Order: sequence, then structure tokens, then C-alpha cells
Amino acid sequence: MKRKFEMDELIRYCNQYGFIFQGSELYGGLANTWDYGPLGTRLKNNIKDAWRYYFIQSRENSYEQIF
Repeated sequence: MKRKFEMDELIRYCNQYGFIFQGSELYGGLANTWDYGPLGTRLKNNIKDAWRYYFIQSRENSYEQIF
């Protein structure tokens, strides 16, 4: 049987390994906000690039317009 992760465990893991940081830790006073750490930024960019490749670049009838 697969183990289910609680949200608190996931947040603790992501915070421990530098994916996300709570805004109040970095700036002092911004509650309930999160910032991406170096690994979180790379993960976010990889997800965006994979989405862009799958839905835009791999199709012959679709072109990406960059402004």
C-alpha cells in the first residue's frame, strides 16, 4: 500500500532541500507567502519548458510568438 504524504510533510521536505522558502523567513513579516529557492526555480522552468515543447514546439501547425 502506498503511503500518503500530508501537506505539512511536503512543505517541510521542499523547505529543507531549497525548493521553496516561506516569505517571512526571507523578508521578515510577510506571512502566508512563499518564494522559490534555486531548485524550485529550476523545477518551475523545467515544467514550463516541457509544457511548451509538448503543446507548441512538437506540433507542425503551431508557432510560438515571443514579444
